[in-house]
Amino acid sequence: MMMLPFNYSMIPVLYAETHYSFKGVYSRLKKNEPEIILDVPFRIEPDQPVPILLLCKDADIFPVLLKHLSIKVFHQNEIISTHAVIINTLVTQRFWFQIFDIELKSRPIGEVLIDATIEIEINGYVKQYSNDNYRISSHKPFAVYLAEQSLPDLNRVVWGDLHYHSNYTRDQVEFGAPLPATMQLAKRLGLKFFAVTDHSYDLDDDEKDMLKNDPELKKWQNMQAEVESLNANHDFVIIPGEEVSAGNHRGKNVHFLILNNKKFIPGKGDGAEKWFHTKPDLSITEILQNLESSALAFAGHPEIQPPFLQKLLVRRGKWAANDYVHERLNGLQIWNGKNDDFFQQGLSQWRKQLLSGRKLIIIAGNDAHGNFNRFRQIGFPFFTFRETDWEIFGKMRTGVIRDHEELSSSSLLECLRQGRCVISDGPLLLFYGSTGVSNSFQIGDIYRSGRIDLTIQAQSTREFGSLKKLSIYVGDILKKEEYILWEEQNFSFKFQYQKEIKIPSLPRIGYIRGELHTGNVGQDYHCYTNPLWIESET
Repeated sequence: MMMLPFNYSMIPVLYAETHYSFKGVYSRLKKNEPEIILDVPFRIEPDQPVPILLLCKDADIFPVLLKHLSIKVFHQNEIISTHAVIINTLVTQRFWFQIFDIELKSRPIGEVLIDATIEIEINGYVKQYSNDNYRISSHKPFAVYLAEQSLPDLNRVVWGDLHYHSNYTRDQVEFGAPLPATMQLAKRLGLKFFAVTDHSYDLDDDEKDMLKNDPELKKWQNMQAEVESLNANHDFVIIPGEEVSAGNHRGKNVHFLILNNKKFIPGKGDGAEKWFHTKPDLSITEILQNLESSALAFAGHPEIQPPFLQKLLVRRGKWAANDYVHERLNGLQIWNGKNDDFFQQGLSQWRKQLLSGRKLIIIAGNDAHGNFNRFRQIGFPFFTFRETDWEIFGKMRTGVIRDHEELSSSSLLECLRQGRCVISDGPLLLFYGSTGVSNSFQIGDIYRSGRIDLTIQAQSTREFGSLKKLSIYVGDILKKEEYILWEEQNFSFKFQYQKEIKIPSLPRIGYIRGELHTGNVGQDYHCYTNPLWIESET
């Protein structure tokens, strides 16, 4: 059994594994050292130290002495802080990590650059590396935003990333970050939860041999047990899940996010584990028909068009209209790490589904595989290396509107099931309605009256720019049309807004949803709400 050489492109973002090469193929990346990676979240909440993640992989093969870590922090081209950490740790494990908290004596607001140099000793030689030991990476400093204010929450919303891959994904060309490290960095970033959604074709692997499947599914079981253990702290939630390779209505492999299903769902169709074995294990319909009642199901980045080679060699496809019809489908993960045409196409597909009468919600994630500050990935195997700022953990977020103070997996999942959530890369938009009496309705509810008083709330910060445009849309399902109910572009206050509007009439069957746009010079940010559903009794 042999992995196809293009498997690296099946998974969009992972730390790069450099020790494997195909027989007879020269590797420009390979070296007799463990992968040594430094990383830091792209933003840090106010009054929080800066966490520097040091990750070492494959030291069981290449033992290494980690000697010393030196860190420089730059602001506006000047060094504002330096730090020296004595480590003196001999690492011999397959996976090892440590997080070093850096306190800044003078903490500016805005972007800083962090340059970390690690000194190691291996095979009697002392070496130094900046930010990683990849042979042909840029080694450039990390850009980190030190926030003046926390993520907007209007005292009701908690933020998370619903598409993330951990070190339970690992193969010949890539690997992710451990769950405890991810949890710690997520907190500093401002998140309260994330979903771990490793690929189904990785979760059934033998833990000692990634080219063999394990019928006892120990890897899957270990992931579930680790999530349960980490959630016992009660101050953060990891939602267990998987990204299943499933068959669409044409028998092509598409990706399917399944959250909180206790039983493993197989899916090896596009895993490239065997030559020409590309048939999906299960169809979308078969998976939905057998889901546990506690599970949630979302189309994974449904509008992303797979590259030609993936179509040809592993039967990759995309979601289409016929794949959304099953009533057990909860929604679409349309935001996947960047604002691009595929995201806009996802929005368009979602609106079509709403106007067809489907109560589908939208969620956001990043498909990140460890990367907290920049994308590192093998390009042409094993010769080139790519780095970008796309698909970084926590950049595109799902905001869950809490009904109470409890933070638990069950409460978050129930809010998601009801559609009490928004998606955003910065600002926050909420609205709720009433009939003028005691009844109150919020995003995710079903409203059954002919008129409504709507209260709209918007919030941004200097980090995400001033309020630019706020639009409330109404969808009329019987007429198959969506129109702007109300819009505001001239804001008296830059970062906070509240408005009450009276709506004398609504369609008999439809929905209300909102969009908010904010921005700084050269950068725009967005928030999209899920609907308040309308099912009038008159």
